[in-house]
Amino acid sequence: MLDPQTEKILVQFIQELRQLLADELVAVVLYGSGAGSNFVPGASDLNVAIVVQEARFDVLQKLHPRIAAWHAQGFALPLLLDREFLQRGRDVFPMEFHDIKEQHRLLWGEDVFRDLEIDSRHLRFQAEHEARSKLLRLRALYLECAGDQPRLQALLRDSLKTFLILMRNLIRLHSKTTLLTYEEVLDQFEQHFHLAFPRLRQLIAIRAGQQQWPGTPITDFFRDYLAEVQQIVAVIDRLSSHAPSRHD
Repeated sequence: MLDPQTEKILVQFIQELRQLLADELVAVVLYGSGAGSNFVPGASDLNVAIVVQEARFDVLQKLHPRIAAWHAQGFALPLLLDREFLQRGRDVFPMEFHDIKEQHRLLWGEDVFRDLEIDSRHLRFQAEHEARSKLLRLRALYLECAGDQPRLQALLRDSLKTFLILMRNLIRLHSKTTLLTYEEVLDQFEQHFHLAFPRLRQLIAIRAGQQQWPGTPITDFFRDYLAEVQQIVAVIDRLSSHAPSRHD
């Protein structure tokens, strides 16, 4: 549950959007950690999807002047969608749309994600692309900041959510279990694929403020973390690309 101050910010945000967009506004949805149990005050962003009738250039122009102020209030860059993109983008962004559908809170308007049908056969393909591209980026960013401990710690924290989301979507290929916390995602993934991810588990605790960084060199931590990410990629390699589809 969000704290009262954050709830007040959300109310003001909705009021601003309704004034800016009027009849063009279809829905405003809070998703991600703010709509579930992973939200960490002062650390987590507020992720919102703004759904409009048509995402024209003039809509962007209306929103642009408020972005800096919204960032200062804790909002991530809003996800701007229209009805056509929602329908036509389901096979291209199954992970993102499935995550929003599974865990969102309607702040205003029509609940367009509630009945959105997503074919799970596309999840494996997007998961493979995302996992491999994020692994390449992780390696490249290490080359850039390996000698800078604070930057390396930030890189580890920032990448964690990406791989947990990947793991959650891989679990979806085998189960309808609703996973509410990052710890549950990790537990289920480890149990299902008979693997262990101690560095990811440490990072979850560090991100939540439950644990400090270990006293060992950060490069050792990163080495182990990178090996765990490579295990995730290996899991995807083992999954059959011909798994039966399932509509949720």
